[in-house]
Amino acid sequence: MSKPVELSREARQAAAEGLRRILAEELDVEVGGLQAGMVLDRLLLDLGPVIYNRALTDARAVIAAKAEDMDEALYGLQRQTDLR
Repeated sequence: MSKPVELSREARQAAAEGLRRILAEELDVEVGGLQAGMVLDRLLLDLGPVIYNRALTDARAVIAAKAEDMDEALYGLQRQTDLR
């Protein structure tokens, strides 16, 4: 089982407040801080791993591109020789 996504206290408060604002402005649903925190916890539980895995996939793509660049640079450093 993977570790749940955890936020710092400040990030959690900001995210819960943002969630409260979105619910109020977009859906006309007023929720308190505790309710927003509960919804945030559920979102983190359900979506956190998906977002985390996507970030890893994106990071792998960046690393693979950099490795290819380094490989090309190394080939560029090779010197011509008749000796093997």
